[in-house]
Amino acid sequence: MKNALLSEAFGRTVLSMPHAHEASDGDGGRIPERVLTTAARLFSELGYDEASTQIIADACGIEQSVVTDRYGGKFGLYKAVLRSLTELRIESMKGALKEFTPDAAGLIRLIDSYLDFCLQYPEFPALWMHRWMSDATDIPEGEVRDSLRELDQIVGRIAEAVAEDVDPEMFNWNVVWVINSFVRGGITGVDGVSHRADDPDTLLRFRRHLRQTARWAAGPPLPTGGASRSPYR
Repeated sequence: MKNALLSEAFGRTVLSMPHAHEASDGDGGRIPERVLTTAARLFSELGYDEASTQIIADACGIEQSVVTDRYGGKFGLYKAVLRSLTELRIESMKGALKEFTPDAAGLIRLIDSYLDFCLQYPEFPALWMHRWMSDATDIPEGEVRDSLRELDQIVGRIAEAVAEDVDPEMFNWNVVWVINSFVRGGITGVDGVSHRADDPDTLLRFRRHLRQTARWAAGPPLPTGGASRSPYR
């Protein structure tokens, strides 16, 4: 299984890393995109705990000492991958946040933008699902808190749009959990057949369901000049 994953890591371009991790290598102090791409694939498929420094080095075609001495080891690569994916997530949701309206349409824009990001970069939800299942427990939450940047802004926007009896923070995490799980594993139909996110009909059904959920959660528009709803009520 691991050998198959290693082979696949070479055959697929996963990320276009916009911000390489600063490290003391001999090429301007940056981790090459090829290394980050391969590390991202391995962390997403194997998890942090199972992707050893040696496995990463072998997959990248470099010596283990290079990973350890130049790139901060497995821990340094993990943080660099997560940080780069976070930058991509923030960039992908900028438009939805900028054009947000406090209604169902605004919620749908937010949800669609996150779903589209996860479909394009499935490594992001995969990394978080591994963490939810107690992967990388030796990495303190504070070390990955940066990946939750803009969470307060997103929850605040949701609070402006949902009905008074809907908890905006819980609604946010409900959507995140559902999207992450769907992108990672799809759904199993009543006939026992698995339907994955790369199936167009299944994806359309899922997107429609998310939009239905947004319409259900949305309350009536706030009066002109009315105060925004609090995200913690």
